[in-house]
Amino acid sequence: MNILLEIVELILPGLLVLAAVYLMQRHFWKLEIGRSEKQLLVEARKITMPVRLQAYERLALLMERISPAPLVLRVAKPGIGLSKLQQNLIQSIHEEFEHNLSQQIYVSGNCWSMVRSAVEQTIQQVNVTAAGLDSNADEGTFAARFMQNVLEQTNNPAEQALFLIRSEAARLF
Repeated sequence: MNILLEIVELILPGLLVLAAVYLMQRHFWKLEIGRSEKQLLVEARKITMPVRLQAYERLALLMERISPAPLVLRVAKPGIGLSKLQQNLIQSIHEEFEHNLSQQIYVSGNCWSMVRSAVEQTIQQVNVTAAGLDSNADEGTFAARFMQNVLEQTNNPAEQALFLIRSEAARLF
């Protein structure tokens, strides 16, 4: 019995020291893993931040390019006729949108929905304006009516989307 007590007296302090070392080592590794994860997040942000900003810039440019005045000025050519003008406007909007489809990865779902809605509503405005005119109307008449229809709207979808794009981009800083 005496030998058993001596063995316990010798082993017990060693086990306590071993347990203390194990607990300290486990705590140290948790802290180290936390630091590593934070550093990885910082490094990832350094890479993704410029890409996300570029996405917001491109979507803002898209909204500017599908705004009525720049759109009509860019696409309308003298003497092309109402039907061809309508077709060219819609094609231009589609091309601009398709060129920026990949940007949806870098922006919120709400922002992307607003951009897509602005594109769809702009196409709808083109079609409504063209439908309200005589088929012999020229591009000047179309442009004037298109601008008038847009101004009569209380909420321009492209301007709303642009406001959301700007506010989301500002939150990155």
